This record gives sequence, C-alpha cells and structure tokens, in this order.
Amino acid sequence: MRKVTFWLSLALIFVIPLENAVFIQGLGRLSKAVGLLAAALWIATVMITGKARKPRPFHAVIILFVLWNALSIFWSVDHDRTMDRAVTYAQLFVMVLIISDLYATPTALRAGLQAYILGAYISIASTIFNYFHDIEFYSRRYAGAGMHVNDLALTLALGIAVAWYLTLIKNEHGKKSYWLRLINYAYVPAATLAILLTASRGAIIAAMPAFLFIFLSLTRFKLHVRILLFVMLGVSLLGLLPFVPESSFQRLAATDSVIIGGDFNGRAAVWREGFAVFVANPLLGVGSGAFRSAATETGKIAHNFVLSLLVEVGIIGFALYAIILAMAVYYAIHQPKWSCRLWLTVLMVWTIGAATHNWEHRKQTWLFLSLVPMGASAYVRRDEEGARIFLSAMRVRTGKSTRPQRGSADFLVREARAD
Repeated sequence: MRKVTFWLSLALIFVIPLENAVFIQGLGRLSKAVGLLAAALWIATVMITGKARKPRPFHAVIILFVLWNALSIFWSVDHDRTMDRAVTYAQLFVMVLIISDLYATPTALRAGLQAYILGAYISIASTIFNYFHDIEFYSRRYAGAGMHVNDLALTLALGIAVAWYLTLIKNEHGKKSYWLRLINYAYVPAATLAILLTASRGAIIAAMPAFLFIFLSLTRFKLHVRILLFVMLGVSLLGLLPFVPESSFQRLAATDSVIIGGDFNGRAAVWREGFAVFVANPLLGVGSGAFRSAATETGKIAHNFVLSLLVEVGIIGFALYAIILAMAVYYAIHQPKWSCRLWLTVLMVWTIGAATHNWEHRKQTWLFLSLVPMGASAYVRRDEEGARIFLSAMRVRTGKSTRPQRGSADFLVREARAD
C-alpha cells in the first residue's frame, strides 16, 4: 500500500508543472484531483501501518504559518479570499507531509525530481504546439498547459538545474540511465526555447543561476567531454533560435529600459500602493490572499512575494515565511557539494522569479521547499546505512561486539537515527 502511495505521489509531482492542462468538473485542476487522491491514500496508509516519519522543526514552523493565515480571517478585508487561501495552505501542508514521509532516500528523491522534469516536458510540448498553431496567450506571447506565460516560464526555469543535476548523478547501482540522461540533457534547450516563447523577462533573469550551475558543473568532466557538451548545448540553442518570434526578442531587449525607467511594467504603482497598505496594517496585515481587495486603486496582485506577505499577513506572517526559507537554505548547505549547489541554485531561481510574481502559495514553491530538507535527510540515511554495514563487517571480522563510544561511527549512526 505504501508503494502505491509513493507512485501516486510521483503522479502528483508529474502533474504540478502542467496543473492547468486538465480541468475535472467538480474537482478543479488535475493537480488538485491527484493531490486529494494521494492525500487520502497516504492518510489511510499511515492509519493502517501506524508508521510515518517524525516531523521536524521545519514542519512546526510551517504549521504556525498555516495557522496564522487561517487566523487572519478574523481581521481580513475579504473573508472569501482569505478562506480560499487558508484552505490552499492547508492542502499544501499535507503535500509537504507526504513528501517528507515518502522521499527519505536518494533513490526516491531522484524519482521525484525526474517526475517533475517529465511533467514539465508536457508543458514545453504544449507551448511549442500553440506557437506553431499561432495560439497566442496575448501580444505574440505563447504558453501551454493552460498556464499563465510568466508562471509557466518560471516553472520551467526551476527545472533547468534539476534536469542537469540528474545527468550528473548515478542510480543506486552506480550507473546512469542512457535514455534518462538524454531526456535531461535535452530539457535545457527545450525549456529555454519555451521560456523564450513566453517572452517572460523575469523568468529569463531567474534562469541565470541555473545556467551558471551548468557552467560550473563542467569541471566534473574531462576536457574533451566539456568541449563536446558545450558545443552540443550551443548548437542546439542556436538551432532553436530561428523558431523564436522577433516579438519575443524585442520584449526581452526592452528589459533594461523597463528597469531603468522604474516602472517595472506597471508594477511600481502596485508596489507603492501595497507599501501604503502595509504601513497602515503592519503587524497583522489585511488577511491572507486579500491584497487585491485592499489595493483598491490598482486592484491588482502584489507581483512580489515579500510585499504580498507583508500586506496580507503582516510582519508576523512574513517572519514565519522567512524562517521557512532560511531553514531551507540551512538544509541545502548541509548536503554534499553538488546537492548543495543544486538546492541553492533552485532557491535562487525561485527568489528572483518570486520577486516579480506571487509564488508564495504555488505548488511548485512548496514542492521544492519540502524536497530540500528531504535531500539532507536522504543523505544522512544513506551514510547511516553505509556506516552500519561497515561496522557489521568489522564486528564479524573481529568477533567483538562493543558498546558504542561517544564520537565513534556507531555512536554517530545512533545519533543520526535519533535526529
């Protein structure tokens, strides 16, 4: 039953990058339907087996954040939107618990990351299909899977470093799957093409840390392999550029003027009004999800996760969210070199993208926030198992069974398990 739950959770991760592609009557988006089914099966599995991973302080802070969003309904300026957002955060917390329980090994973690990349390919294919059939989102900008152009672009940008990382690591048998490596290599130019078709300036800038991650990883290869990979990526990108409409390049080229001009494509007015609303309600905010209702002059969302949180849930809610992000960074830097670089890159891509978009409550956000600490846990468990095997072999060889001393490998294994 637990195995079935795991496969269903993989299906959930798979549909997150294409959440708007299918709408089910009575349930809503495909990702919501799969998520509800996965949650129900996971809860049943836990109740039947009586087994679930022990929550961490990370989860305690998330609970506090979710509860604070729910409490904000008592002072919200828009009760309906606050209730909807509170329910969304509660559902996201259940997803975090599922990920934390099922993805505790390197193998499971790799499977989850691969499911995200495969799902993102559907959105890429849908975007390219819409482009060739001249189905534009607006103003010669294209998107697939029923998603907003900016949301789609950032979703794909988050996967660039992930796909490349999957080409670098080996499976539990010490091998690399040829076909999966090919799929993951191809994701970089394919996702780049789709992002260019969306003409999302924010996503292009946000993707830069991912490209830097790829560049730095080339040191892992021999010189001739580096040259080959560099040439292959360069040729594939150059070969795809003719498919990008001139309007996309014109919009991207205007990025500097938008920034220098200080308007940020109309966001500056929203930010000014949002800051005024925050000053009037600094501690509690105006209610989770109620930014648009409070910003009566512009009537738009915040287009910035920091301002959105400050306005909606005040300094207290923002502080809780900042702690969650800080803990994610902490878990990232306490992992092996390339896992650390991967997660720091993903967090940088998200931060840059969320600076001009409202992504604090998106499934993609909470998926990666839950996977980062599981990456740290997975490698602790792997090292624990390796130490246990080594100690067992040594005891068989020496014929001794000693009590673990403080500082010994066995003692560290016991401490790791206690954690």
